[in-house]
Order: sequence, then structure tokens, then C-alpha cells
Amino acid sequence: MHAALVDLGYEVFCIGITRAGNWVEVTPTEVAGYVITANHHPEVADRPETIRLVMNSAGPGAQTDGGFHPISAVFPVVHGVGGEDGAIQGLCQSMGIPVVGSDVRSSAICMNKLTAKELVRAAGIDSGSWFGQNNSRLIVKPTAEVFPFPWFVKPVNGGSSIGISRIDSLCEYEQACREAFLSSNEVIVEQGLIRPRELEVGILVGESGIEASPVGEIKVNDDFEYYDFDAKYISDGAELIVPAQLDPNIAQEVQRIAIRVFELLGCAGYARVDFFLDGERIIFNEVNTIPGFTPISMFARMWSFAGIDFPQIVDQLVRSAMENAQS
Repeated sequence: MHAALVDLGYEVFCIGITRAGNWVEVTPTEVAGYVITANHHPEVADRPETIRLVMNSAGPGAQTDGGFHPISAVFPVVHGVGGEDGAIQGLCQSMGIPVVGSDVRSSAICMNKLTAKELVRAAGIDSGSWFGQNNSRLIVKPTAEVFPFPWFVKPVNGGSSIGISRIDSLCEYEQACREAFLSSNEVIVEQGLIRPRELEVGILVGESGIEASPVGEIKVNDDFEYYDFDAKYISDGAELIVPAQLDPNIAQEVQRIAIRVFELLGCAGYARVDFFLDGERIIFNEVNTIPGFTPISMFARMWSFAGIDFPQIVDQLVRSAMENAQS
């Protein structure tokens, strides 16, 4: 994305967040080196000089020991807690800095799988079968099978399939919850489906309004039970198919529901809406308000098939964020 912004004529100031929560300047070379492998999970290195967002007579910007850098807009690409949950969005909003994508409220709603599914189900959209477990100190094991196994036990606020367990009996429930509670203070337990098709739709807000991309499909290799962290980032464990080979009526319905969910949860700018397809049953899974955002990610691939290339997407999102802040 950095290269696309530079080619478009934007002046880019890259900010990374360390494990300790400090904001630091990172170089484009460092950003390009953040590649996950089996033996290396990259992170932003600590350094003595930190960044503070400040407001002065020139407007909001980043203050470093080297000076003041005005900021016209922030394009957050931090996944999970602290980035996708409304925290960065709220900080920027309080500073009067336009942010690409969804605001505080919709980011927080979409990040919380329980809240998002409750709202979607209340609107009459199939979100599968699930229940919550919200007390890590007193894990209450169900007295019977609430719905058929397998179950997927997930952190409510999480991403990249971290902390998720697939279980096939109640005796595995407590350990799976303890694993999920390492990432979140709430857990959602979902009924698993037997090899459903995993579908995704990119949503982009343009001059003509909210638009849905062609439907894409994640086809997980047989070596994996589901689309876990290794399958996503390390072992090349899935095939990304654009467009998904679907009955046209089903594809149109998936796109329609994706737009409906985007509107219902108050999203803005862009997002990726994920579904399961079980036979002809379309089941809402989740919304990613900061989807994987590289030229080869599923979001970009789906829009590329629709004739919109990656630099166009980046430019449209930045311009839209700044225009909306002025209106």
C-alpha cells in the first residue's frame, strides 16, 4: 500500500506500534520486511524516539524529536485489538484527524463477534447457531449438547484465527475456553459445519454508493480442518478463488446480504464480509472492517476482477475519508 500511495503522489509517514504500545516511525523498508513465516512472526522494534499525536496552530500531526509532521488522514492497517476495535479510530477522531474506513462505533461492533451476530440475527439474517461464555474465572460447561458437534470456540474480540479451537465433545470445552480467554475476556461458541464453502465479498463505498465486489471463495486444503493461522499465513493452506463458481442467484444474494450487513452495522469506506455456504444456506460469519490490504489479498483480488485496481481503491478510500471529514 505504501508504494501505491507514493505513486499516487501522497506524502506518507509510516507509524508502527510496538509490543509495549509505543508509537514509533518505521521506514518503508521495515514495513516491507514484516513477512510472517513459520519461524518468524515480525513485530515493530522498540526505539528511543516515540511519536505523539498533537494539535497545534497548523492542525493535527505527529510530533517527533525531529519535528512536526502534519497529518491529513490516517489509513489504519492494524488488525485485531487496538487497531480494528475502534481504539485508533477514537484517538484520531478526538484529534480531528480523518480516518479511512469505519468509525469508532461500527469498528467496535464489528470487532465483537457476539454483538455483530446478535444485531445481524435480529435483522432476520442467518448467522448460524452460537452462544456466549463471558466469565473466564467461572467457565460454565453446558450440561448437554446445545447443538451438534463440532463446535468452534473463539475469542469474541480477535482475528487471524488466533485462540480458536475446534472441539468434538464436551470434555474438550473447558480447555478450549481457557485458550480463547488468553485473547479476549469473552468467548463465542459456534456450531461448526462439515466442510462448508467459505465465501467473501468486498464492500467499497464510491460515488455511486455502496457496491459489492464479485464473490470470492477460500478453498481450504484437505490437510487443514479449517482456515486457521497456519493455513492463512504460513503453509499456503488455501486457494483463493475469484470469482467463486456459484449459481448466479446465490452469488447475487450473498452480495445483497453483504451490503445489508455493511449498512446495518454502520460501516464506512470499505470492509470484507464473510459467509459460509452450506448447500444453498447462506450463513453470515463476520465483518472485517480492516481486511487484509495488499495487492494480492482477497479484497484486492475481488475488486481487480471487477475492473478496479489496487491504486484506485487506495486513492478512493483516502479521498473519501478526507471529503467526509469536511462535509
